[in-house]
Amino acid sequence: MNRLTILTTTAALTLGAAACKEPTTTASQNQPQTVEAVPDEPGVANLQTNAAAPAGLPTTAPQFAALAAGSDLFEIATGRLAEQKGSSGGVRSFGAQLVEEHTKSSNEMKAALAKVQPPIPLPTTPPPQPQAKVQALQGLSGEAFDRQFIADQIASHQQTLAAMNAYIGSGDNPALRDHAAKATGMVQKHLQQLNRMSQ
Repeated sequence: MNRLTILTTTAALTLGAAACKEPTTTASQNQPQTVEAVPDEPGVANLQTNAAAPAGLPTTAPQFAALAAGSDLFEIATGRLAEQKGSSGGVRSFGAQLVEEHTKSSNEMKAALAKVQPPIPLPTTPPPQPQAKVQALQGLSGEAFDRQFIADQIASHQQTLAAMNAYIGSGDNPALRDHAAKATGMVQKHLQQLNRMSQ
């Protein structure tokens, strides 16, 4: 009986030690993960990944304001295109929703920025890379437009959500952190809608 107890204890300790070593070995073999680790998996799974945003996302009020304003401008511009060029009623309807809700979000951010001193200037056009996507969409029509529009929206909303979560966690301005916290609900809702549209 004592020998059986010793063998059982030894086996348990050996398995426990192996289990403790396994994460260390695995962690040393894996590369650090970033949000880009799952670029083609839209929807809720990415919402969880984005919650731990990588370094380089906005932490100062000017950085966040420029990124959020540029994102809103992109969503509004592409939303207007979708209203005009979308081949499906769902894309046209979602485009109208983008225009309405991102215009509202933009106005709310401007109100939050009114409390920030010194004043922070905002962009009046989307940044160069998103602007290139707007121009590319202008050259598409039919189902090709719808597919590219949805893909661009998923990528843009994922990036925006990552930036908002980063700013909520470590941003330097309480009014803008509050705005980011409020706006994440809209961005998450849009991502869920886009995920359904992409199926």
